Amino acid sequence: MNYLKNFLIIFLSLVAFFIFIDFMLSRSKLPDSFNLELLYVLYKGLYATVIMYPLSLLLAVLMTIINLVKKNEMIAFMSIGYSLKKLLFPVLTLALLVVSFFIGIQSFISTSFQERASQILHGKYNESINHNLFFKFNNNIIFIKELDVLHKTAHDMKIFVLNKNRNLKNIYIIKTAKFQNNVWKSSKIKSFFFNKNYFQSKNISLELLKGFKPDILNKLETKQSMTLKIAFQALFLLKKEKININFIKTYIYEKIIPPLSFVLLIIIIFLKAPIHSRISNISLYLAISLFFAVVLWGLYLLISKMSRLAIVSPDFLFLAPFIVLLGIAIYYFRKI
Repeated sequence: MNYLKNFLIIFLSLVAFFIFIDFMLSRSKLPDSFNLELLYVLYKGLYATVIMYPLSLLLAVLMTIINLVKKNEMIAFMSIGYSLKKLLFPVLTLALLVVSFFIGIQSFISTSFQERASQILHGKYNESINHNLFFKFNNNIIFIKELDVLHKTAHDMKIFVLNKNRNLKNIYIIKTAKFQNNVWKSSKIKSFFFNKNYFQSKNISLELLKGFKPDILNKLETKQSMTLKIAFQALFLLKKEKININFIKTYIYEKIIPPLSFVLLIIIIFLKAPIHSRISNISLYLAISLFFAVVLWGLYLLISKMSRLAIVSPDFLFLAPFIVLLGIAIYYFRKI
């Protein structure tokens, strides 16, 4: 309960501080509307919860340890037979529950709060239609002039179908298509097909692009936040394509790997915790722990930026520090 109380205090304080600073800096740029200002604060607050909770978990561990040491409760627990591993168990359980909760939420709810707040800030909060989308899927090259994500409708769609030799096989020109039952449907499709060295045309009704959801099209083009569920679906759909899917990998990694890395750092910090103020330098322990906490948090922010810019593969960038922390955590856990 002590750890949970400390986590809530630190978490809410960091979120409130983030909202206050951001609102003060952005207030002059916001529309002259109380409702939009309130909505902006709400989106910024939700965005802050997503990025602040791993750091809050770790800072709460430090506060809990310092309180236990100062009140001589740490040495008292050790004297009645509790080891650091046993004391770690409830802390680790709560940390994993919080991480699982946030990952679960992001699996089904889009966390595009930063993008929505930015739209309000720049007066684009009514936009729900994307224009001029161009991408490749399987043997299809697809152009959509207008995509209405809200109503799952595409206007002026052109699909160029290639054969195995990468030669043009068919062209479909679709005035309007609707996404229903996991496929794009249209009853008015003009099909051009290659026959005897020239193209013939006919009007047909066809179902196209199975599983290629409007949300996937929108997020791949705009590179905005998506749910983890959509991200995994997009990764599965596009894994055989020779296109850059680092954005999708980055999004999946940055929602899962950093929080788990902070859990590993919690294990390391807790297992290296002092047990009494007279035989340990608490100030040095606190300074080193805070240093590594801030460095890890900043490192993953930098990794996310580098990965999105495709400077280095996201697989290496995200997994390398995680594997290092995992090795150190296992070493200390087996040593104590």
